[in-house]
Amino acid sequence: MKNWLKELKNHITDAWINVFWKNPNHLWALKVTVSIAALLIPAEVIFQDSFIATTLALGVVAMSLGETDVHPLGRVKSASIALILFFVISSLVELFFNTAALFSLLILILAFTLTIAGGLNSRMQGVTFGTLLIFVYTMLGADVTEKWFYQPVLYTIGAFAYSLVSILLLRKRPYRLLKEQLARGFHYLAEYIDLKANLFPSDLQSQTPIRNQLAQKNVELAQQIESCKNHLYSYSQESGEEGRAVVNRYYQKWFLLQEMQERAISSHEQYDLLSREVESGELMDGYGQLMREIARAMHLYADSLLTDQLYKHPISLQWTLSAVKKLLEEVKGEVHYMTLSLLLRNLMGLEKNLREEETVSAQIDVTVFNSRKPEQNSLSTLLNPEHPRFKFAVRLTLSWLLGYWIIQLFHIDKGAWILLTSLIVFQQTYSATRIRLFNRVLGTLLGVFLGVSLSQILPTLSGQILLLLTSIYLFFYWLKKNYVVAAVFITVYVLASFNLHDNQGIAVMIPRIVDTLIGGVIAYLVVRFVWPDWQYKQLPKLMFNALNKNKRYFESIYKGAISEEDYLHIRRTAYNADNSLNAAWKGMRLEPRKTRVFQESAFNLTNLNHALLSYISAFGVHKHAEELTPEEHEFCNKVSYVLQFVVDILKGQADVSQIEILVQSTTRWEEDLEKLQLNENNKRATLIYNIAHVSRQLLIESKVII
Repeated sequence: MKNWLKELKNHITDAWINVFWKNPNHLWALKVTVSIAALLIPAEVIFQDSFIATTLALGVVAMSLGETDVHPLGRVKSASIALILFFVISSLVELFFNTAALFSLLILILAFTLTIAGGLNSRMQGVTFGTLLIFVYTMLGADVTEKWFYQPVLYTIGAFAYSLVSILLLRKRPYRLLKEQLARGFHYLAEYIDLKANLFPSDLQSQTPIRNQLAQKNVELAQQIESCKNHLYSYSQESGEEGRAVVNRYYQKWFLLQEMQERAISSHEQYDLLSREVESGELMDGYGQLMREIARAMHLYADSLLTDQLYKHPISLQWTLSAVKKLLEEVKGEVHYMTLSLLLRNLMGLEKNLREEETVSAQIDVTVFNSRKPEQNSLSTLLNPEHPRFKFAVRLTLSWLLGYWIIQLFHIDKGAWILLTSLIVFQQTYSATRIRLFNRVLGTLLGVFLGVSLSQILPTLSGQILLLLTSIYLFFYWLKKNYVVAAVFITVYVLASFNLHDNQGIAVMIPRIVDTLIGGVIAYLVVRFVWPDWQYKQLPKLMFNALNKNKRYFESIYKGAISEEDYLHIRRTAYNADNSLNAAWKGMRLEPRKTRVFQESAFNLTNLNHALLSYISAFGVHKHAEELTPEEHEFCNKVSYVLQFVVDILKGQADVSQIEILVQSTTRWEEDLEKLQLNENNKRATLIYNIAHVSRQLLIESKVII
């Protein structure tokens, strides 16, 4: 009997680790579902009041959607602010709801104020979003409550219940959120490497979709690395001396992630050229398989962070590495041997990073990073009419006012869904709003079909409660993975909630579809015609910034003479600038045709800048291997001069009369580089050649801008 119980306990523990600890989305969904179940079921059983039950549940939803990933003490602070705001804002809605003029004024003041406040920092962004949700939720129930304080109290209780569950869980494992953030970064990096493996081998045509996917994955990775930085800083500020020592260990994992990112993003050669000219197809396949094995190992490493289990380095990775080494020796003396050997050395570095958790940044002074606070906006900055957040606040406020006036004009029942849709789909850019709108409408339509079908299968009270809890669990599980799927399940949740109210779920589905469409159209029209921030206006500044940061990154490698802390900072800012440029370019492609100014040049410059970054990263990967020769150093200076000239062109400060002379001078680079490559001491001449080649292309492309 004891053995059976022990075995059962082990099975439960393993299931918990593999399902919840290993998957933060499952854990988040579980927290929400348990909190709702703990409130909803007693309310239905004891009070037999579906209004109380569903209102409590909405308090949980609002608090969970506005939750920020910070230190336990920070989470207590954000929860306290949210609870106060939830009660106050819900009360104001109740008190002014029946007076259209005053309620319009309330929307004007609160929508603008809360949206602006959300731009102060990540904590306030979460809190204010949850508060805006409470504003809309209160509108939905304002005409059915007897006392004005019913909804404010119930929302606050629901929000408090979820906060209690979340904080207690975090208090037991205070560094859980740091582990989640870092693990997500390693998972993203693993996905990037696995995707990049498809380039070995590949032709020029097949590379285009792969590179597009790599660019998107790189944006996600860079954003996650910045998120890790912000959370590490938060933990450092909230912790005592003992806690900081623990946080510093996580800083080392962050440094490791960045070093491996540099290795992963690097390009040692044009991969279609390698695939075409390297005679051994088996060798190229071997490189691809080696990268897939590294990606698999990196996923395992990320899982070990989440589960607190010892990371076990895969034997298959070491076998594959040995096989590729042997295949490389067979092509020694061929034209691309040096490039292939540098590439293998890079991949061996990735393998060693994982196997030993080794990083050249191991001795970095963490206090340097803690002295660099995450960027925060001041209130005066946000109130500048030219600031994107100010424009966003104006647009959202206007969309809410328009939605409310339409509700009043046509006496739309449950019209608050119009405002809710506008809030959900509204993003800071036209392209992001367009994507979110499509996903929301599609998810709602599919959700109505699924919800109606399931409600017929589960007509009883217990069946509807089961449907409600299951759908809210799946909503939170899918929310950060696929918004269309998430929208499907939140629609099912709404249907189940109204079925608890006099079996009205199916009856409200048509109004929900109509209101979703109205809210979506309003959001689209406002972002399209009111103070639009077209990406072509941002691209010149972003191009200048990205290329300037790449130049600094390149110089920090070949000139040296900077600390490892400064090198990490320069490298990270170069990656972030490149990602901002890529995101703007991708956004511009979804904007109206007439706003796609200098589209072809923007495309070329964006791609060239990213190629330059990839080649510089390869250069940086090997910066500790050998000293540059005087000849290599002199050539790097020439390349840096050309890059500075292009930067000056983008800034409007270059002497354009010199551009043709400079272009002609770069034609002699081929001869200079050939001489460098003849000297076996110049081991990184190929890498410098790639940087020089792209720099020359950037110079030629800049003539179009002029």
